Amino acid sequence: MSGVQTESCVEGGLNVGWIDAGDWMAYASRYFEGGEYLVEYRVASLNGGGQLSADLDAGSIVLGSVSIPSTGGWQNWTTVSHTVTIPAGNHAFGIYAVSGGWNINWIRFTHLGSGGSTPTPTPTPPPSGDWVLIWSDEFEGSSLDTSNWTPEIGGSGWGNNELEYYTDRPENIQVSGGYLQIIARRESYGGMNYTSARLKTENKVYHTYGRIEARIRLSRTGMGLWPAFWMLGNNFSQVGWPACGEIDIMEHINTEDVVYGTIHWDAGGYASYGGNISPVDVTQWHVYSIEWDASSIKWFVDGVQYHEANIENSINSTEEFHRPFFILLNVAIGGNWPGFTIDDSMFPVTMYVDWVRWYQR
Repeated sequence: MSGVQTESCVEGGLNVGWIDAGDWMAYASRYFEGGEYLVEYRVASLNGGGQLSADLDAGSIVLGSVSIPSTGGWQNWTTVSHTVTIPAGNHAFGIYAVSGGWNINWIRFTHLGSGGSTPTPTPTPPPSGDWVLIWSDEFEGSSLDTSNWTPEIGGSGWGNNELEYYTDRPENIQVSGGYLQIIARRESYGGMNYTSARLKTENKVYHTYGRIEARIRLSRTGMGLWPAFWMLGNNFSQVGWPACGEIDIMEHINTEDVVYGTIHWDAGGYASYGGNISPVDVTQWHVYSIEWDASSIKWFVDGVQYHEANIENSINSTEEFHRPFFILLNVAIGGNWPGFTIDDSMFPVTMYVDWVRWYQR
C-alpha cells in the first residue's frame, strides 16, 4: 500500500481509508481460473465519491475503472462492481486511486465462466423455421438504451408487498461487457432496506404475438430473491391489472431449482394458469422463451417446451392475450410469493441478461 492507512470499521475488523488520488494497493499473487469475473468493492465516501482503477501484475493487465458514489459517510457502505476478463494463472491484483475521497472495506471475486467471450446460442428453430427477428437489445453499449427501456422507480410494494426500492442508479443498473446487469443490494434507500431495478419497454417496444426470449443467469440465489422476465398488456395504464393480462416467461423464487411460467388475466375475476420445469440451475446461462400466437402460448427453457396455455378464440375469457404486450425485467426482494425471510448474506445479487429478442412470422 502507498499513501493509505487501515482503520477500525464500525461493523468490526478493518477498512482502508485516507485514500487520495495516486494512492495504490497491491495484493498477494493468487491463482485465477481463466475467464470472466464479477469484481465487487465495498466502499464508502462522505461526499463527492471518487474513482478506482483495477489491474493485474503492477499494471501489465488493466481491468478497468469503477466510479464510487457518495454514500453520506465514511462508514456508510455500498457495493460497486464491474465485469472483467482475467487470464488463467497466478496474478497480483492491484487498485489505483484515480481520484480519492473514499474508503474500501473488502473486495470479492465471483467467477462467471470460462475464458473468451460467452458464446451466444443459436435460437432453437421452430418447426416451420420461418421466424423473423423484429427487435432485439444485445446490450453491447456502455449504458442502458432508453429508446427501448424505462426504469421504474419506487418502493410501493408493487402490488406484492415487495421489500425493495427500485432505482435508476448505476448501483442497480449497469450495461458492460455485453450484458445488462440488474443488481439487488442490501442498503437503506427511500425508506426501504433493499434496492434493485425494474425495467420495462412500455410504449416503446410492444407487439402482438411472436417468439420472445432472453438469455439470463443469476450470480447467486437466496431466500427472498424473486427475479423475473415477463410481459404486460400495453393498455396497462388504461385498464389496470389483471385486465391488461400478464405473461410470466420466467420467474424464480428463493433457492428452488424450479422455473415458473404463468399467465394472469381477468375472467370476470382474477384468473391464472401456470406450469413449471425442474431442475434448472438459474446461476447458469439459460434461454427462456415463449411462442405466442392466436391459438396458444408455449413456454420453453433452452428449447425444451414445458407448458402450454390455450387462448384460441379467447377461450375462458382470454381476450387480453390477443393485444400488444411489452417486456419487463426485474429482481424483487421478498413479497407475497417468496415470503419475507431474506438472506442478507447473499447481497449483492446480479441478474445478467445477455440479450432480449422478439421474433414474428
